[in-house]
Amino acid sequence: MDILISGVGGQGTILASKILAYSAVLEGRNARTGETIGMSQRGGCVVSHVRTGDVFSPYIPLGSADLLLSFELCEGARNVPQIKKGAFAIVNTAQINPVTVALGAAEYNTQKMMDYLSENTKAVFLDANEIALNCGSVKAVNLVLIGVAYGLSCLDVSMENIIKSIEKNVSPRFYALNVNAFKAGINAVQEMKQYADH
Repeated sequence: MDILISGVGGQGTILASKILAYSAVLEGRNARTGETIGMSQRGGCVVSHVRTGDVFSPYIPLGSADLLLSFELCEGARNVPQIKKGAFAIVNTAQINPVTVALGAAEYNTQKMMDYLSENTKAVFLDANEIALNCGSVKAVNLVLIGVAYGLSCLDVSMENIIKSIEKNVSPRFYALNVNAFKAGINAVQEMKQYADH
């Protein structure tokens, strides 16, 4: 399985890739990860690749990702060409303006980006920042998105192994917070009636 994770530096995309990859290892499969990090470590765009099964390269070939988890709307739209047509794209609607927008050189057109994602993917939009904050920290947005993916049956790993992977990859003092965020993501799917029967 090939999962692409896109976001902005400091949002926890790389931790998300580690949790998903280690979950697959616990299932008895090979896993590889790779990152493409923008010019600025914090604030630059970050794309993490997670590949499980019999793969040699850590990087997903263009147009063949099975799932997109996007921590930010613009980064989600930017990575549409990377994923299979009609694959699920789970997109956090929280907005982080790129430098070009902040400088006034470009416009952040929310509706246009959402339309583009919807036309090319099975797009699921949610304010994952708000859900993470309700769990205790916006930094848990990565586990909210993983929870949504699990709730939509997009992941080929068990809940038990995701929770074991959280325990392995996060500090013990943040373990409960992250597990709660993961479960809050699963619960968010139950509230999305249009996806409840997927």
